[in-house]
This record gives sequence, C-alpha cells and structure tokens, in this order.
Amino acid sequence: MNTESLVTLLRNEIEKTGYKCYSPDLPQDLEKIVAISLGEGTNERSLNKDILYSRIPFYLLIRGTSNDTETRSIADAFFKQLDHKTDLENDNLRIVLISCNMPNYAFRDENQRIHYNINCTAKVQWKE
Repeated sequence: MNTESLVTLLRNEIEKTGYKCYSPDLPQDLEKIVAISLGEGTNERSLNKDILYSRIPFYLLIRGTSNDTETRSIADAFFKQLDHKTDLENDNLRIVLISCNMPNYAFRDENQRIHYNINCTAKVQWKE
C-alpha cells in the first residue's frame, strides 16, 4: 500500500476545482485553500484473495474567507468534485468510489476566516 500515492491522486483531483490543496496542514497566511488528511482504514480481500481493497476515510478542512456565502461555495465545489467520483487511477491504485458527507461549518479562526470540513471515504483497490 502506498498512501503517499493515494494522497497525491486525491490532491490532484481536488485541485481541479481551481483551489490549492495541502497535506496535512493549512499554511497560516493563505485563504481559499483546503487540507487533506487520511484516517485509519480497513482492508478486505476479494473472495479469490487476489485483490486487496481498503476503505480509507479522509478529511478535508477548508479555509475560506470571513464571508460565509463565499466559503460555503468553496466547500460545495470540493463536495461536487469528489462525491460519487469513480475510477481515479494511477500506477499503484484505483479508487473505486469516493463518498462524502455534506460540508459542515467547523469554526472561525482568530482572523475571522470561516472553516468548513468534509468527511469522505474512498474505496481503494491496490495494485500488487
């Protein structure tokens, strides 16, 4: 399993929205960005034992601006780009399906910038 490859594939897909994606932290001085971090996943083998699948949760933390409408629009763009996405692939893996929860308000930072988060799960087929 190559989780670096998974993060790179997800970051590339997220950046198709036109916003910059970081992992795992957000730089302090930038707005209209997103950070991605992976959670602890579960593995399962296919019945013939040849194919390894993983269900890997990942989390997006979106930092927008002090304007909630604008920040919500950014969060919605990430949701639309990822939810029900299928067949993303590189040399190491294939993402069978991504499913995401709706974006939810997280907090306002000390600079009054609004943050949203999106919880997602990717079903990954590892190429062995």
